[in-house]
Amino acid sequence: MKLSMDRVEFLEALQKAKTATEKKSALPILNNFLLVVEDDKLLCKATDLENFLTFSIRADVIQAGSCTVNADKLTSIVRSIPSVEMHMEVKEDKLVLTGGRSVFKLATLNPEDFPEFPKIKVSTSISSGNLLKAIEKTEYAVSREDSRYALQGLYVHEHQGKTHFVGSDGHRLALYWTDSKFPLELLLPRKSLKVLGSLLKDYIGHVEVGRDESFSHMRGEGWELSIRLLEGEYPDYIPIIPKEFNCQLLINRADFIESLKRLSSVASSSAFPVKVSLANNLMILEISEPEYGEGRDELEVEYSDEPVELGFNGRYLIEALESFDVDNVWLKITDPDSAVLIESSDLEQDPYICLIMPMRL
Repeated sequence: MKLSMDRVEFLEALQKAKTATEKKSALPILNNFLLVVEDDKLLCKATDLENFLTFSIRADVIQAGSCTVNADKLTSIVRSIPSVEMHMEVKEDKLVLTGGRSVFKLATLNPEDFPEFPKIKVSTSISSGNLLKAIEKTEYAVSREDSRYALQGLYVHEHQGKTHFVGSDGHRLALYWTDSKFPLELLLPRKSLKVLGSLLKDYIGHVEVGRDESFSHMRGEGWELSIRLLEGEYPDYIPIIPKEFNCQLLINRADFIESLKRLSSVASSSAFPVKVSLANNLMILEISEPEYGEGRDELEVEYSDEPVELGFNGRYLIEALESFDVDNVWLKITDPDSAVLIESSDLEQDPYICLIMPMRL
């Protein structure tokens, strides 16, 4: 193989493709990119056997061919080369990279040992902006516990004419929705959300989406991604979203976050217990850490319902509040032992809610 290409375009593809490689695998080939040169393009393939990512980069092709090369080393070299254009060719089982006055030779592996990629199959599309926002708003709530297998992913499906994006770890639930229909049901693993998020960050337009028995397939301009779907049935989350409440208040989101972060100064870890008391237009937040001390903060709020006290994981509150796109949020409470609903003050502007289970302090 022998070709030349724009270095910056190549580097951007490599940096995003690296998210789909696997450094800790017992299979060394998964630390590599498969480079395939054909027609007028270079295909860069990366996989960890859960995500199968292909980038297509424009190139001036002199000779077609393929090779497999270490992903980290290739990316570092391309990043360091100062020239606008760079050249690559395979000589005696080495990938030779040339840019300006710099020349590098990298060892290669047999491309035939690289895993086979699933065949892309798409049947619908989704806004890249909506998909990225859904990932950003729900990823924090996706379970990291191996025992909760079905909860280790983002659940995407259609509900009553809307597309629901759901993340939950059993202690909290994040739900974002759009008014568009989506005829597929997907359960995307947590790691795949990072891979997909990097692809969507600077991407404008729609993403083609499809699925088969084992994979979800996505295609954008210049890239294709197949994600191995999580198996199992996602729990029915609709019935657990409360509809009736005994007390509720509208609160400034930034003030609430700042108060919680002030209290976290006393905390012994990022997951800190905080007591929230509501009465007579006042919210009192308290923390008590035997090793370090205590903290108390007050916020003026419009609240005239019965006094109530609740315990929370402070980190859960902060992560939920930081995911909203509005200035004010509703705090809706049934009782101190039931899940508390945090809801956007403007569901048309920010169609998003969070459920958080209180904790006993």
